[in-house]
Parts: sequence; C-alpha cells; structure tokens
Amino acid sequence: MNLRNRSRDNGSTKRHFAWLAVGLLLFVVPACSLGKKSTNVSTNRSASEDSAPSDATSTGAIKELHMAKDDGNGNPGDETSAFSPGDRTIHCVAKLAEAKAGTKMKFSWFIVDADGAKNEKIKDIDYTTRALENIVHGHLTLPQNWPSGKYKVEVFVNGNLEKTAQYSVK
Repeated sequence: MNLRNRSRDNGSTKRHFAWLAVGLLLFVVPACSLGKKSTNVSTNRSASEDSAPSDATSTGAIKELHMAKDDGNGNPGDETSAFSPGDRTIHCVAKLAEAKAGTKMKFSWFIVDADGAKNEKIKDIDYTTRALENIVHGHLTLPQNWPSGKYKVEVFVNGNLEKTAQYSVK
C-alpha cells in the first residue's frame, strides 16, 4: 500500500507561519489551538466501539482522542469513526490535558484488517509541541481510495502509549 504523509516541515519559517495561521485555521499539520488549557478527564469506552480510545498504559496526558474527516482545507472536520474509501485524508485529533512546550507526540497508524493485510504499521508521524498547544493532529492522505477494512492509530506522548483510536473504512 503506497501511503503518503503530508506533514509540514518544522523549520523556523514554518513555525513562525504556523503561529500566525492558527487563528485563521489555515492548513497546518499538526493543527493547534492556543490558550485552551484543560484538566485531565479519563474516558472509559467499550473497546468494541469503532472509535473507542484505549488508555491501558495512559498517564493521563491525553484528555480526548478522536478521528475526523478532512474539512476540504487540510484541517480536521467532522468527528467520525467511519470513513468512505473516497475520504482520502483521515485525521486523528488529540486534546492534551496540559499545554506544554516540548511534549513529544507520535501518531502510529496501523492496518488492523484491510484488503488482505493484517496488523501492519502504515506510518509514524512525530511532532514536538510548542508553548500553549493542547490540540495536536496527525493525518494520512492516500492518493487513491482507501481499502475497506479496520484501522487504528496509537498515540504516544513522551514515549508512553496514551490512547488508541479505532476506525473503519466502508
């Protein structure tokens, strides 16, 4: 499967531009939200739910995790756990419990069972947060339709697996 990540370079010019673009919701990956500090809230959902985040090894660093469709401008749109094959860009959005510069994030994308492939890693996306960032997202874009099946994204914070989001393509 030929998957391509459209993450932006983390150079100083891009960083400066990203700070200016946040308020305008321009295409920035990972997207960020400024000034939204929140407290830790534990969510317990059944593991059988498509979008149920798992937090078996969680330290509480992620307040909320969900999947989202693309809004047409490269940003997360409607929250969902079911995508169609033509939804070329799929987002995973993490709301951090604490907005702290230097938080190391990793989004690990996996095929659970799709098109004959099982339990295969697709791609890792790494990112380090800046001050006041508490909403971070990673996304994958496939140049052709996604194969139908089940997928997941494991989200790590500072090397610890925090939550897992399950999603499907139907």
